[in-house]
Amino acid sequence: MRVATVEVIHVRATLATPAGPAGVFNKHRESLLLKVTADDGTVGWGETYALPGTRQILTCLAEGLVGAPLAGAWPRPPGLDEVGASLAIGAIDIAWHDLLGRWLGVPVHTLLGGARRTRVPVYASGFLYREGRGVEEVWFDEAQEALGQGFRAMKVRIGAGDPEKEMAAFARLRSQLPADVRLMVDAWGAYSVPTALRVGRQLAELGVAWFEEPTRSSLDGLAGRVDLPVAGGEMGRGPEEFRYLLDRRVLDVVQPDVSICGGLGTVAFVAQLAALYGVACVPHTWNGAVMAAATLHVLAALPAVTRTGDTDGSPPLEYDTSENPFMREVLVDRPSIVDGHMTVPDTPGLGIELDEAALRRFAIE
Repeated sequence: MRVATVEVIHVRATLATPAGPAGVFNKHRESLLLKVTADDGTVGWGETYALPGTRQILTCLAEGLVGAPLAGAWPRPPGLDEVGASLAIGAIDIAWHDLLGRWLGVPVHTLLGGARRTRVPVYASGFLYREGRGVEEVWFDEAQEALGQGFRAMKVRIGAGDPEKEMAAFARLRSQLPADVRLMVDAWGAYSVPTALRVGRQLAELGVAWFEEPTRSSLDGLAGRVDLPVAGGEMGRGPEEFRYLLDRRVLDVVQPDVSICGGLGTVAFVAQLAALYGVACVPHTWNGAVMAAATLHVLAALPAVTRTGDTDGSPPLEYDTSENPFMREVLVDRPSIVDGHMTVPDTPGLGIELDEAALRRFAIE
């Protein structure tokens, strides 16, 4: 069987309320979907972030798949700059695994060496800043909604407001949630090193599971000086960038993104590399349902982590609970969350079915 056609679909949705992490209010959500169809009609889907220039690179590389046989890894062109093209590579790699798995009749995690677990812990990743609303109102409302949806872990965005006021509000949030609900925070690089140190020490006293992207200044200034795991690396493109971070010993949790670092196999490689340094690997994902499904399969195949407080050692899945139609409006069946976990699919490919008509309602030229 060979690849017959490829199509890049750029989708965009206007948000009802502009929202984002520290210092950013996004008016839209965007994504790039890749549809790869084999000559027998089998379809594989990939996804990546719609950053400037990515659509053009993805279109060029995807067209090179036409006529390629489905055997082993997808045919990468010689001389490909894998760092510069990493986002496009991520989409192609996901689509190729989905297509190959469907053709062989096996789930994607089998192609990665097999699942180590049948379900994966999942955390609600939302709690964004919203125009016209205070963080206390956003945090408390979202936390109750997440609990009702079955989540037992949540990641809160911080960093845009006065640190002392936000920490006071965060402490109230912590006190109002059940003791077994885990909390993480993401500052999106908002703090200076001195402020990150001060905030980090308060977060440690509150039992936060990890402090994500605390500063863009220098992570070296935090290393060994806060008593909680520091997480980061979501924008890492390729194993070399992660080896640089690991050599500096500045992170306790590395967060490769399957659509940024170069695909599913690269995330698995980074996880093995991190294990040699005694560092946990918990992949990042923040886009749509195809990318989340790919990340779920990687997580099913990764070794247990040891430094994020998970009782069973399973690395958790980041699940976007913010306003995002590409997570919830384009799937035929949405996955369920039971007792803070999501079941790993055992059906061929990624194990999801897209409602293509719903997806194309968001397509732009």
